[in-house]
Amino acid sequence: MFYLKSPLFHCPLVELQLSKRNFDLTWLCTAPSITTYRVNLLQTTTECYKDYVENLLKGRYKSSPKIYTLSDLPEVLCIGSVSTPETLKPSMIEQREIIVDDCCGAAVLRGAHIYAVGVLAMESGTKLHDIVNVYADLTGKCKKGTNIRFESDKKLYLGQGRVLMQRYQLFGASGAKTGIAVEMLNTVSSVPSIGDLSSAKALLQNLPSIVCVRVLNPQKNEIILDMCAAPGNKTTHIAELMEDKGVILALDKTVNRIALIEEKIKKYNLNSINVYAYDATKSFNGKLNSESSNEIKPPFKAETFDRVLLDAPCSGLGNRPILVVKTTAKMLDSYPKIQRKLVSNAVALLKPGGCLVYSTCSINTSENEEIVAWALAKHSNLELKEAVPIFGSRALPCQGLTERQRDMLQRFSPDTKKFDTVGFFIAKFVKKPI
Repeated sequence: MFYLKSPLFHCPLVELQLSKRNFDLTWLCTAPSITTYRVNLLQTTTECYKDYVENLLKGRYKSSPKIYTLSDLPEVLCIGSVSTPETLKPSMIEQREIIVDDCCGAAVLRGAHIYAVGVLAMESGTKLHDIVNVYADLTGKCKKGTNIRFESDKKLYLGQGRVLMQRYQLFGASGAKTGIAVEMLNTVSSVPSIGDLSSAKALLQNLPSIVCVRVLNPQKNEIILDMCAAPGNKTTHIAELMEDKGVILALDKTVNRIALIEEKIKKYNLNSINVYAYDATKSFNGKLNSESSNEIKPPFKAETFDRVLLDAPCSGLGNRPILVVKTTAKMLDSYPKIQRKLVSNAVALLKPGGCLVYSTCSINTSENEEIVAWALAKHSNLELKEAVPIFGSRALPCQGLTERQRDMLQRFSPDTKKFDTVGFFIAKFVKKPI
C-alpha cells in the first residue's frame, strides 16, 4: 500500500528547499487529530452545542470520541479521534473501489463525506449501499467517469464508505452533480466521519484561526479592519466577540470570495460588518487627510483603525492534510513580497496605540519569522507584543529576532505538543504612540 511522505513530490526543488530547513513534510500529509468548532455565543452556549454533538456521535460510534471545551477559549468545542478498526485496509478484493481527487481526499481525511463533484471513478457493477474502498488519485491521471479499477502506484487509501449514488447519477448527461455520493464510515486518519456540522450556531474552524482573533482581542465600539477577509470565518468571529457593536471593514479583492463573507453575515444576522471587493495592497491612500470625507470605505486615510487583522495570502503550506502541492520556487518566493506590501499598508492605517495581528497558514519561515523581523526593521513605530492566549509553540530561529521575541510569537507545527492541528503562525504588534 502506498504511503505519502511528502505532498511536494511534483515539485522536487521546493521539496529540497523546505527539507533543508528541517521541516517535517510527512506531518503535512497527515490529518490533525482534533476537530474544532467555534460556537456562536450570540446564538447558543458551548454546552448546548456539546450536547448536540455528543448525541450525534453516540448514534454513529460504539465508542464515541472525546469531546471537550477549553477554558481560555470558551467558544471552542474540540472533538478527538475515534478508534480505527485494525481491519481497516484494502485487502478485500471483492470490494469495489471509488477514486476521488486529491482535494476531496484531504477533506475526507478531515471527516468529510464524499460529494458527487469529487468522485473521479466508480467501477461498473457498484450498487447502491455497497461498502467500497476509497482512494485518492495523487497523479491527476484518473479520468472523470472511469468505470474500471484505476491502477496507480500513487493512489492513497483513505478508508471505507457506503455508496449513496450510482454511476448514472454521477456521470450521466442529465444526472445529479450535487449531494453526498459516498458516506464515509471510517478513515485511516481516525477523524470522525461526521461531515460539516456548521450552522448559525457553530462553525467548523481550525483552532489556530480561532486563537488568531483572540490574540487580536477586539473590543466593543472599535473600528476594525480585516484586510484579507474571505471566506469570513475570522470576520464573523470578530463581530461575535464585539457583540456585534462597532464597525468592521472586511476586504477581499475577489468578488466571488466576497459573496462567501456576505453569505455568512446573513446567516449569522450580523450588522457590524461592511464588505468591499478591494485590493488590500492599495487600501491606504496617503493623499487623504483629516479634511477628507469621514465615510469609512476603501481606500482609507491614515490612522483610521483601532485594530487590523492581516491574515495574509500565503503558500498555504500548513493546511493539513496536504496531499498534493504543485508550486514552484518562484511562486513560493512571491508571497513575502505581497505580505510586506500588506504589512506596510496596515501600519499606515493603524491608529497610534492600535493593534496589528499578522498571521499565515504556512510553515515557511520566509512568510512568517522573516516577515516579522523585516517589519520591525522597516517600521520603527512597531513594537512586538506577546501573542496571547498561547496555544502554539515559540517561533523558529531567525536572523533579526531575539530569543525573547521568538517567545512572543506563536507557531503551530509538529512540536506543538498539546494540540495536533494545522500549521499556522501568529504575530502581534502595537503601533507606538507619537
